[in-house]
Amino acid sequence: MLIVKLYKEVNCPYCRSIKVVKNGIKRSGMQNLLCQECSKQFQYEYIYRACHPNCRELILKMLLRGSGIRDCAAVTGVSKESVLRLIIRQGLQVELKPKYNHYDKVQIDEQWSYVSKKKKKVWMIYAYSATDGEILAFAMGKRNWKTVHYLILKLKGLDIDFFLTDKWKAFKTVLPYEKHLIGKQFTKAIEGVNTWFRTRLRRLVRRTVCFSKKLVYHYSMAKLAIYHRNLRSSYI
Repeated sequence: MLIVKLYKEVNCPYCRSIKVVKNGIKRSGMQNLLCQECSKQFQYEYIYRACHPNCRELILKMLLRGSGIRDCAAVTGVSKESVLRLIIRQGLQVELKPKYNHYDKVQIDEQWSYVSKKKKKVWMIYAYSATDGEILAFAMGKRNWKTVHYLILKLKGLDIDFFLTDKWKAFKTVLPYEKHLIGKQFTKAIEGVNTWFRTRLRRLVRRTVCFSKKLVYHYSMAKLAIYHRNLRSSYI
């Protein structure tokens, strides 16, 4: 009798490579695998769904497409706590770095949302290059000159010719007079980005029940949205 053994081809969930080898046994008793192309480890089967790379990818895409925490948990079958941990972990992993050292014109604008309760407003102030479609940096806090100053500190080291803003007095206080252009006609592009933010992130919608209970989740989601928007990735 001829015995034929069938082997299932395993693809790396990160780079889709087939160069996968066994790499020990996990404490759970499951076989651990190693991709020889991207050097990342994974398992063929996971006891906990939240650990699966495809599940994490789906949750992140849902979060960046306007879904709330409970929606993500219900669709993927994981707990709300797992979704929240993913937001923090992914937010810590990404880093916002401007692509260039010189920018001709940078628009700056602010938009509000709230954390924990409607009376606790949080303002996001960010810098945007309309020429490249890139968000250079952002800061969160109260609507005052200190938050603007913190944003400008994040732009330190960049050669920027002009800052374009509206008439809010905090901009006049912080930005250098000789590089500051004031007027709504200069900030039309960034107003469209404000709409994009509120469309993509449920917690930034003015009238919503999907608000952030803690500032750390609020900040992490804004950071992830900006990071993937700048990359023009499939998540956005």
